Amino acid sequence: MASPLSSESDKLDEARFRARMARVSESGGYPGRPRPREDEEEAATGRFRLGWFGWLLVDSLVVIGTVAAVVAWPPVDACRAQGRTVGFMTGDTVEKCIRRGIGERLTNADQRVKMFLRGSGH
Repeated sequence: MASPLSSESDKLDEARFRARMARVSESGGYPGRPRPREDEEEAATGRFRLGWFGWLLVDSLVVIGTVAAVVAWPPVDACRAQGRTVGFMTGDTVEKCIRRGIGERLTNADQRVKMFLRGSGH
């Protein structure tokens, strides 16, 4: 048979357990109650969530857009300034100047990457 002390201790443990479970159930974390699905939560709050692939696509587009702007902006700006100040030779246009400038920047970047990989240059 159980001693009166262990009975009192069991009653105290049970009271603590029930109080803890009551706190958990008030906060919505009771394991017996099913948790609402994320789709239902999103519909209720009006939020839009992207999966990992969606965010990978968004991040890739941001990086590609930034690189394109860094590569293209200086030649575009220089050719527009040249068109305003001195003009172009016969047969040359702003578009050709821009294409030539972007090509030079890509070639220069390619050469720098190759030098870095070979460990030569400065």
